[in-house]
Amino acid sequence: MNQEFSELVAYQTEILKLFDQELPLEEKRELLDQYHDYELAQTVLLLESSHLSKLPQLLSDPMLANILSQLDATDAVSILELFPIPSIPSIVNAMEVDDLVDMIQAFEDHHKQMTYLSLIPTSKRHVVLNLLDYDDKVVGSIMNTTFVALQKTMTVKQAIKELVRVAPHTEFINNAYVIEAGKLIGVLSLKEMMSHGNKPETLIEDLMTVNVKVVTPLTRNETALLEMQHYDFMLLPVVDEDMQMLGVVSFDDMAEILNEESDEDYSRLAGISDVNLEEEGETVKDSVKKRMPWLAILLVINLLTSSIIAVFEDVLVAIPVLALFMPLILNMAGNSGTQSLGIIIRLFATNQLVDQKEISKHLLKETITGFLNGLIIGVLLFLVVVGLRMMDGSSFTTVFPFALVISVSIFVALVVSTLAGATIPLFMKMIKVDPAVASGPFITTVNDIISLMIYFSLASIMLVEWL
Repeated sequence: MNQEFSELVAYQTEILKLFDQELPLEEKRELLDQYHDYELAQTVLLLESSHLSKLPQLLSDPMLANILSQLDATDAVSILELFPIPSIPSIVNAMEVDDLVDMIQAFEDHHKQMTYLSLIPTSKRHVVLNLLDYDDKVVGSIMNTTFVALQKTMTVKQAIKELVRVAPHTEFINNAYVIEAGKLIGVLSLKEMMSHGNKPETLIEDLMTVNVKVVTPLTRNETALLEMQHYDFMLLPVVDEDMQMLGVVSFDDMAEILNEESDEDYSRLAGISDVNLEEEGETVKDSVKKRMPWLAILLVINLLTSSIIAVFEDVLVAIPVLALFMPLILNMAGNSGTQSLGIIIRLFATNQLVDQKEISKHLLKETITGFLNGLIIGVLLFLVVVGLRMMDGSSFTTVFPFALVISVSIFVALVVSTLAGATIPLFMKMIKVDPAVASGPFITTVNDIISLMIYFSLASIMLVEWL
């Protein structure tokens, strides 16, 4: 990772020098064109506003479009606003529709959205507006409306000629889609076409695959991603209910969605009510606003923990040594519950646990895991407590009750906390609440309450018999 970072810094240094060099415009463009769009995009972020405003004079519209597409939509919008207004229509016209949708959504001001929408050419603006209507959790919000369309009566020679014609204006040419009266009837890959280049009169109809995997604009992003993973697809066609071809969704867009979903789940696991893992630009007020609701809820729940300790105050007074092992049992139960929670949230994110059989199998697995972990930790803790107390001069008969209570408590606590980490998200999903809301701090607090009840109840029952 450090090597990659060093290489990027080196490229940025070279590119910044090129920006400052006094060279003919075309020569400078040719030199800059040797760098990857990602490297150019990361360098552009380092430029001052005065330099950014001059980029349309330095770089071609397609280069600028590619650079903006490589950036986070918020950064891309900030840079676009610095460009001279007359240069913007040609730049946005060179961008892919799905990237434009992301940029328009990045404008928080509705008036600005309308202003920049008006700068998009009419035909492309209509498509962008349609995509903006879709929820950002479904495929329609990220699909690309440009694709290679062929007729089944075409020959391989004609198809290759058509591919060459549309390639400069199409982001993905990996697959070509066979369309008849607007409906998708088949698909074939670029490799299949090239492989039959020595038989130029072969009909596309004879090469195409008719059993096409498709999604609709309302298919959830996670479902489409899972389909791609299962079939090893880089592209999926998007169709309506009549199989009318609407566009394609790509794996790279899906990867971005997966990263966003992961950020969201990690945020919620951390007990944060809103999702923004970007450090820059977030104020103290924003951070407090996100975290305070969870902390307030957890404060109320934690009062129950204090109440439990108060109820068993007499036990603690009679046997003060019990207090020494409270943090250990609470922490171990919390850790086990959080592990179980992390696993089930990941399973939900990849669209697993969709039927009763899978859920039952997972709960059985978690129960066995919790049982074995609890048994091993319980036995180890029993031996440690006995060993340490006997080294202090206590007899085995005196130490045995304490060691047994502590080891049995941690055994039961680990089993229960593991199941709690799995069942609480399942319950939340059942009542149509996002399972990721069952965050780490929430599970930990619930497990604290359960563990304390187990610990003090066992202590009250078992130790009274011996003492």
